[in-house]
Amino acid sequence: MVTIPQASIIMPVYNTAPFLREAIDSMLSQTFTDFELIVLNDCSPDNAEEILDTYNDPRIVRYRGEKNVGLSNVLNIGIELARGKYIARMDSDDISLPNRLQVQVDYLETHPEIDLVSVGMQLFGDNDEIWIRDQDFEEMKIRALFRSPVLHASSVWRKESFEKQGLRFRQEMVPCEDYDLWTRALVSGLKFANLSEVLYRYRIHGTQASMQTDVIDEKNREVQKNYIKAALPTLSEKGAEVFPSKLWAFVFANLRTGFFDNKLLFRRLYKYKKVGWI
Repeated sequence: MVTIPQASIIMPVYNTAPFLREAIDSMLSQTFTDFELIVLNDCSPDNAEEILDTYNDPRIVRYRGEKNVGLSNVLNIGIELARGKYIARMDSDDISLPNRLQVQVDYLETHPEIDLVSVGMQLFGDNDEIWIRDQDFEEMKIRALFRSPVLHASSVWRKESFEKQGLRFRQEMVPCEDYDLWTRALVSGLKFANLSEVLYRYRIHGTQASMQTDVIDEKNREVQKNYIKAALPTLSEKGAEVFPSKLWAFVFANLRTGFFDNKLLFRRLYKYKKVGWI
């Protein structure tokens, strides 16, 4: 009898050989064990395959394409291969603390109204900050006007929820593919949660996709405009273009549609203006 794992971890691999073993070991050492680890080698030019050959754990599912297809495309391949009820993300140069999956799966099991949950991150390497996103869902929706409302690599989500909405990563949105996906999910009515527990160690080094600063601003702005237009369909094209430098048209459009909590929106936009976000 074929057993179906409760969770599927999708781990893209490209040029991370020096850190790959540590990342894999952190997943295989999880206190939660009912998972498959889908390792997606996107034609990495390093010795990733040799490292993978040293593992004999039946939970590891290996994929290697014939050509490099890019981060979003290979993540979508992993989602297609995934058999689990839950999909968990893991980067091949990071570390998950031993109880990470247990905490997130338990949370989703006991909160059926939540479609995705992420946890806090401890940066290490060239930076040692701690990242924790907003815990209030209405705060997340407003924060998503400016940046990703959840921490991508530490997230776990219900596969069925995203499947029903036809939600996938989009290669043309890299390196903001996660921000793009989450905003489309919010507009589709999915609900997120962020836990304050720091259960993920995020490595900072110079070769990461997230360090492509030359295109981040452009893609962030594109995601922001798409999110505004989808959340506030009565807002004019000009109103979306001038956000956030001019806010009145945006605020009035939300009064009509009510996508954002009005009182909270006023308070947050005022706060963001004070700290220089807008």
